[in-house]
Amino acid sequence: MFRYKLISLLLVFFAIAKVHAQKNIENQQLLWLRYNLKLKLNDSYQITQEFDERNFVSPWRQHQFLARTRLERIFNTRWKAAVGFTVIEQSLPTNPEVKNYYNITELTPQFEVYNKQTLSNKLALEHRYWTDFRFFEQPDGSFEFNNLRARYRLELQYNVIQNVTLKAFDEVFINAGGKIVNNVFDQNRVGGSIQYMPTKIMGLELGYFNAFQQRPSGVDFYNRNVVRFTIHHNVNLKKLKNHA
Repeated sequence: MFRYKLISLLLVFFAIAKVHAQKNIENQQLLWLRYNLKLKLNDSYQITQEFDERNFVSPWRQHQFLARTRLERIFNTRWKAAVGFTVIEQSLPTNPEVKNYYNITELTPQFEVYNKQTLSNKLALEHRYWTDFRFFEQPDGSFEFNNLRARYRLELQYNVIQNVTLKAFDEVFINAGGKIVNNVFDQNRVGGSIQYMPTKIMGLELGYFNAFQQRPSGVDFYNRNVVRFTIHHNVNLKKLKNHA
């Protein structure tokens, strides 16, 4: 099983390397500000609510606003799954120099599966399999299905001390659907972060990743350097109910 996973990862690596060899690359710098709320209902279920403000840095201008709601089912310490729904306000064109931009909305139901492997008492490896069903706003205000997008993220997590975790990840996005012609490879994100949780309720995370994205033309690409700051907020509703 490990050999097949290694072969798959190598094939993805060579595909990404081939894409990077192409021309017409536009470099952009972004700052993402995220609030991540987890509402634990019981030992098996929790709801997560995420708000993400994404902005170009130079010059400063909005890129996206994202709101994502998910219901997670926790099976055990290794496996969990989730269904969710995301609303994205996309500012177009995706050129920070253009000040007179307009917004379109994307609606995205999704399904996720997580598998976490404990390698030691400090080290863990997490696999995330994520599928997006993307619907885009049309000129008449209706929404039309555009494509399916599959995502796979491999993340290494290292607990430096009790409240501090270092993360390194690589995530690949693949498009599928009748409207996808030249950009089956959507993007690759590689980066890391440091997460500090002084309490079980609140914490902070600061990270950086590079997102290399193929545009629909197939020959034009975005090379985005993203700094992401996250506020984590965990609420155990079961404990609150018991204390009420």
